[in-house]
Amino acid sequence: MLVAGEVALRLFAPMHLVGFPRAYEFDAELGVRAKPGVHALRTTDHQQELRVNRLGTVNFQEDFSGYRARLFALGDSYTQGTGLPADAVYPFQLDLLLNRDAAGRYERRVAVINLGLAANGGEQSLLILRRFIEKLGRPDVVLYLGAENDGSDDAMFLRGDRHRHLVDGSPRWGATLPLARWAAETEIGKRLRVAVKRPPTSSVPAGVRSGPSVAEQQRSVFERLKVQCRATNTTLVVGWAAAPSHSYDWLKSWAASNSVAFADWWPAVESTRASIPELPLHNPHSGGHLRPWVNRVIAEEFARQLEPQLSPTINSNSRGSTP
Repeated sequence: MLVAGEVALRLFAPMHLVGFPRAYEFDAELGVRAKPGVHALRTTDHQQELRVNRLGTVNFQEDFSGYRARLFALGDSYTQGTGLPADAVYPFQLDLLLNRDAAGRYERRVAVINLGLAANGGEQSLLILRRFIEKLGRPDVVLYLGAENDGSDDAMFLRGDRHRHLVDGSPRWGATLPLARWAAETEIGKRLRVAVKRPPTSSVPAGVRSGPSVAEQQRSVFERLKVQCRATNTTLVVGWAAAPSHSYDWLKSWAASNSVAFADWWPAVESTRASIPELPLHNPHSGGHLRPWVNRVIAEEFARQLEPQLSPTINSNSRGSTP
């Protein structure tokens, strides 16, 4: 019966889960990290791509020498680029915006270093920030794009769930990893994984606000990020991936009251859709997330917020050097 069920599911109702289990490895502090040097491509109901350089960042560049300034982009799957080609995610689009001259030619000005990773919450992002400051040096700019699952991702991380993933080097699975991974990737296994991870159904009607927003629950993360950046004279720009939402509104208000720049990208998207009403926001496949044009708008808004701080660096004739 199990074999028949598995065959039927594969033929008539395959489930596509996003991610590349074999492209990640165990990390004692973070639970999971992307493998340095991996370039993973996988086709399901869309092509998935993950490109990681030898430093462990989600970039095509293998090093960041010759750039005059460095920028760290923190976040989860919206920053890593889940559901998108690696060149359609907002940090890569921002890289092109900041490093093309008036003639459109690429010139190394600002290294946009993508430190995002799917399912990262704020707590992991803070740890990653400290780690890469030690590895690459103090950034001139830190961007942080929050998302509605940040709170649940932090809860999973703090209770150790991220340390139990089926990734290479996991001390929990050891020699049983190949068998456990095979079982988890069957159609029946996929459904069991989804059932176990599915959050309880809320009794609050859709559209009705109940309690503080996710962003407000992440206040401690934003406060610590602000303190860290001010201590190192680093420009901080925050944003929120879900809009319109209570979290987006709360973070915009928090940023204004704390003199922190906020990437207010939603009005530009609204104005675009007012002229092109049929233009979708999200990808129509298992990877989901925002479409490339929305990522472009987000990148443009981050660039607009950074212009006063980075303009002297971009227009300077002197060249610095970063690792």
